[in-house]
Amino acid sequence: MSTLGSIRKRSTLLLSVIGLAMLAFILGDFMQSKRSGGSGGIFVGKVADEEISIQAFEARVQKGTENWKASNPNSTLNQGTMSQIRISIWDEYIKELIMDVEFEELGINVDSEEMFELFQGNNVHPEISKIQIFQDPNTKQFDRAKIIQYMKNIENEQNAEAREQWLGYEKYIRTLRKNEKYNSLVEQGMYVSSAEARTNFNESNANISFEYVPVSYSFIADSLVDISEAEIKTYYKKNISQFQQDESRDVKYVVYAVLPSGKDDEDTKNNLDAITETFTAYEDYEVFVRRNTDNNNAIFNFVKEDAILDTNVTSLFSDEKGTVIGPYKFSETTYRVSKLTDLQYRPDSVEARHILISPTQAMSIDSVNKKIEALKLSIEKGADFGEVARKESEDKGSAIKGGDLGWFKEGAMVAEFNDICFTAERGKLTIVQSQFGVHLIEVTDKSKKVKKVKIAYIDRVVEPSSETYHNYYTQAAQFAGALLNTDTTTFDDLADANNLIKRDEAKVIPSKQDIPSLKNSRAMVRWMYNANIGDISEVFEFGNSYVVATLTKINQEGDISLEDIKEQVTAIVKKQKKGKIIIEKINSESFSTLTDLATRMNSQIQIASKVNFLNNQIQNLGNEPQLLGMVSSSETNEIIEAIEGENAIFVAKVISRNEVRDSGDFSKQKKQMFTTIIRNASASVYNALKEDAEVIDNRNDFY
Repeated sequence: MSTLGSIRKRSTLLLSVIGLAMLAFILGDFMQSKRSGGSGGIFVGKVADEEISIQAFEARVQKGTENWKASNPNSTLNQGTMSQIRISIWDEYIKELIMDVEFEELGINVDSEEMFELFQGNNVHPEISKIQIFQDPNTKQFDRAKIIQYMKNIENEQNAEAREQWLGYEKYIRTLRKNEKYNSLVEQGMYVSSAEARTNFNESNANISFEYVPVSYSFIADSLVDISEAEIKTYYKKNISQFQQDESRDVKYVVYAVLPSGKDDEDTKNNLDAITETFTAYEDYEVFVRRNTDNNNAIFNFVKEDAILDTNVTSLFSDEKGTVIGPYKFSETTYRVSKLTDLQYRPDSVEARHILISPTQAMSIDSVNKKIEALKLSIEKGADFGEVARKESEDKGSAIKGGDLGWFKEGAMVAEFNDICFTAERGKLTIVQSQFGVHLIEVTDKSKKVKKVKIAYIDRVVEPSSETYHNYYTQAAQFAGALLNTDTTTFDDLADANNLIKRDEAKVIPSKQDIPSLKNSRAMVRWMYNANIGDISEVFEFGNSYVVATLTKINQEGDISLEDIKEQVTAIVKKQKKGKIIIEKINSESFSTLTDLATRMNSQIQIASKVNFLNNQIQNLGNEPQLLGMVSSSETNEIIEAIEGENAIFVAKVISRNEVRDSGDFSKQKKQMFTTIIRNASASVYNALKEDAEVIDNRNDFY
């Protein structure tokens, strides 16, 4: 087992020991401290009667951010990720506050004896037993002795942060156990009766088949339907509950996308030209390229003539070593200098096999090298390479084939592996380390040698200079200034006069993180909620763009104004009036079969099968709840009166259905229903508690 000293040297290992996945930003500072809301007088929210101070919330966000960085050391923390961290911290914070009240009222707790059992007893919690450092390295089974030793070491640990992390983990397990007990109580309150199971069985197995005649609303021309203002207003008032909205804003804006100037293009070429002479003379071309290129993924492979992808430098294949071409325009936004650094006659392709051993927490790179050396020695003494590969190699794809990789061309493998394979002697065992671990390689065959060259490229991307950025900013500032300093020019008129494209975004809610096409534009959303209609914004900088905006509308929470949805309401009223006319027309017709009706209404009989009440979709029709309800409750072979559906007026007749079962064994249905209820019970109960807690969320005032 790793000692605490080695754990301190490798902080990521410490985090994995205490369950990094559980301490990451989703849980944030869930185990960090008792809530401390109300300490600062500025509150980010309120749950029931408890206020959450911005200081307390920010402390948790900071902890969550640190955890995210620890678990994503090679990633950049951007605005989007930061937003997700805050959302996750907020969700966990309010859940903690809500559930703590429930735990206390119900007397749910985890005492010291139960904690001992969870960590060291016969019923260790699964979250603990799955931690790798507490498992036997050979059997991968939980080893009680390892956690006991670790906890003893923690007691003597001088590193306060390590102790704090472990105590936090204990709190996490305690809370997890409380939630398990609570969910168990909820489950005990769930029940499915035999009558419910019987009803559910019959509804899901009805398998109704029916014929229907659809009459499209377009059967009546729009010109034949007059809609009055009074009818529109009446429908709107009667159905106002359907026309609700959240608080939002409408905005209009112009974008000054910063593009490189002609001078920027010329300067880029000149700067690259200035290092060409040095590049020509510099022997360590790899170091020079990596220091000077804008291409962070530069590779240095030997290629045949037909594999030179840059057609500007195909002539280098016949030139002398050290020849340099450029600078030249490689693409619309990139200049390039190319150098022939080497030419050799090398195999066109090779056949090889390998054994891969990768380092782990339990096996250092030194131990890996020793194991590879031992395997090499064993094979050199007569052991079969294929058998050793099948038993030892961690590249399972090739291990089952005795380590065989087949034939491959230059550049197909990572650089270190490639170079060994194309330079090693056939049949000789060689060792090389790559990003995947340590390889024991044997080249089993080679093709004939062909001429290949290695070309090094230095790329420089043409980017806007500081002067160019300043010029664009000046244009944006002048645009905003002209609007702020005059009452005679409108936003639209000035944008048109400057040949600027006006863009707009409607219904922007307070929590929206970005305006589409404007990356990291949260600042603009926050401005919108502090602005009045007609206000002109400051000049925003988002990526390579400057933006000036004006607020065009404030949409208050509640009823949507009739003015905003008049067209929608008009269409609904017109559809209803058409439906009544069509139904009157159908009822006036004398028909005894659906075939007669279809002929009279210029329609055709359609058939739907395997329809049941629990599935709201009807074949070829989609969602038609009125039709579904009628056919589910109708007798077989009876023509159902005309129904006003979503897409048409329907007249239908049920032609077959499964018989209803009033008795029998419905235990399977009962079990399925109970499983579904239990699966959703925890979330449903929490959502009810959350609604009852009347959560107030003021995060948008701060972020």
